[in-house]
Amino acid sequence: LLIACGSEKKEMTIQDFMMIENEVALPDPDLDPELVGEVAGKYGFTFDQYKEFFEKVQNDPELQEKIGELMLDNQKPADK
Repeated sequence: LLIACGSEKKEMTIQDFMMIENEVALPDPDLDPELVGEVAGKYGFTFDQYKEFFEKVQNDPELQEKIGELMLDNQKPADK
Protein backbone atom coordinates (compact mmCIF):
# COMPACT_ATOMS: atom_id res chain seq x y z
CA LEU A 1 0.00 0.00 0.00
CA LEU A 2 1.53 3.28 -1.14
CA ILE A 3 0.57 6.63 0.26
CA ALA A 4 1.23 9.62 -1.99
CA CYS A 5 2.37 12.82 -0.37
CA GLY A 6 1.58 16.23 -1.94
CA SER A 7 4.37 16.48 -4.49
CA GLU A 8 5.25 13.19 -6.09
CA LYS A 9 8.94 12.51 -6.66
CA LYS A 10 9.97 10.73 -9.80
CA GLU A 11 11.18 7.16 -9.51
CA MET A 12 14.91 6.62 -10.05
CA THR A 13 15.80 4.12 -12.78
CA ILE A 14 18.98 2.13 -13.23
CA GLN A 15 19.95 4.53 -16.04
CA ASP A 16 19.41 7.54 -13.75
CA PHE A 17 21.46 5.87 -11.04
CA MET A 18 24.30 5.11 -13.45
CA MET A 19 24.46 8.70 -14.76
CA ILE A 20 24.76 10.02 -11.21
CA GLU A 21 27.15 7.23 -10.20
CA ASN A 22 29.47 8.01 -13.14
CA GLU A 23 29.67 11.69 -12.18
CA VAL A 24 30.00 11.12 -8.45
CA ALA A 25 32.57 8.29 -8.70
CA LEU A 26 32.57 7.54 -4.96
CA PRO A 27 32.43 4.10 -3.29
CA ASP A 28 29.87 5.44 -0.77
CA PRO A 29 27.59 8.48 -1.09
CA ASP A 30 28.16 9.35 2.58
CA LEU A 31 31.78 10.26 1.76
CA ASP A 32 30.61 13.52 0.15
CA PRO A 33 26.87 14.11 0.64
CA GLU A 34 27.14 17.66 -0.71
CA LEU A 35 28.62 16.51 -4.04
CA VAL A 36 26.17 13.62 -4.33
CA GLY A 37 23.23 15.91 -3.56
CA GLU A 38 24.43 18.45 -6.13
CA VAL A 39 24.85 15.85 -8.90
CA ALA A 40 21.60 14.06 -8.03
CA GLY A 41 19.80 17.42 -8.04
CA LYS A 42 21.03 18.07 -11.55
CA TYR A 43 19.03 15.00 -12.66
CA GLY A 44 15.97 15.84 -10.57
CA PHE A 45 16.68 13.63 -7.55
CA THR A 46 17.65 14.17 -3.92
CA PHE A 47 20.62 12.82 -2.00
CA ASP A 48 18.23 10.55 -0.09
CA GLN A 49 16.75 9.10 -3.28
CA TYR A 50 20.21 8.36 -4.65
CA LYS A 51 21.39 6.86 -1.36
CA GLU A 52 18.27 4.69 -1.13
CA PHE A 53 18.84 3.35 -4.65
CA PHE A 54 22.58 2.92 -3.89
CA GLU A 55 21.74 0.76 -0.87
CA LYS A 56 19.18 -1.18 -2.89
CA VAL A 57 21.87 -1.93 -5.51
CA GLN A 58 24.34 -3.01 -2.81
CA ASN A 59 21.86 -5.59 -1.50
CA ASP A 60 20.34 -6.82 -4.79
CA PRO A 61 22.47 -9.17 -6.93
CA GLU A 62 19.98 -8.88 -9.82
CA LEU A 63 20.33 -5.10 -9.91
CA GLN A 64 24.12 -5.44 -9.72
CA GLU A 65 24.01 -7.81 -12.69
CA LYS A 66 21.82 -5.42 -14.73
CA ILE A 67 24.17 -2.54 -14.00
CA GLY A 68 27.15 -4.69 -15.01
CA GLU A 69 25.45 -5.59 -18.29
CA LEU A 70 24.65 -1.94 -19.03
CA MET A 71 28.25 -0.96 -18.28
CA LEU A 72 29.52 -3.64 -20.66
CA ASP A 73 27.09 -2.50 -23.36
CA ASN A 74 28.40 1.06 -22.98
CA GLN A 75 32.00 -0.13 -23.39
CA LYS A 76 31.45 -2.08 -26.60
CA PRO A 77 33.19 -0.54 -29.62
CA ALA A 78 30.81 1.32 -31.92
CA ASP A 79 32.32 -0.13 -35.11
CA LYS A 80 31.27 -3.71 -34.33
